[in-house]
Amino acid sequence: MGECSQEGCCPEKKECHEKEEYECDFSSWLLEVADEAWTEVLKEKIKEYILSTQEDRMTELAKIVAEANDHRWKHRMEKNHCCMDFKEKLSRFFGGCKK
Repeated sequence: MGECSQEGCCPEKKECHEKEEYECDFSSWLLEVADEAWTEVLKEKIKEYILSTQEDRMTELAKIVAEANDHRWKHRMEKNHCCMDFKEKLSRFFGGCKK
């Protein structure tokens, strides 16, 4: 483990919680893990609440978004296919790629 620099930062440029010199990267990392875990638990609780109170509306919204995304990708693929057809026609017109 690295030691805190005089500025109070760990070698990975993460802030230490105190400005003393000691090995802080592991302890700082553990505190970050704890923060992330707390956030994940909170997110899960929020999801549970949303599902228990808004499930029908969320399902409807998900359907609207999924259908729009599907349409967007179909359009992109058609556009890409059109561009590929155009490039192939140009290639044939000019005699193909010559190596």
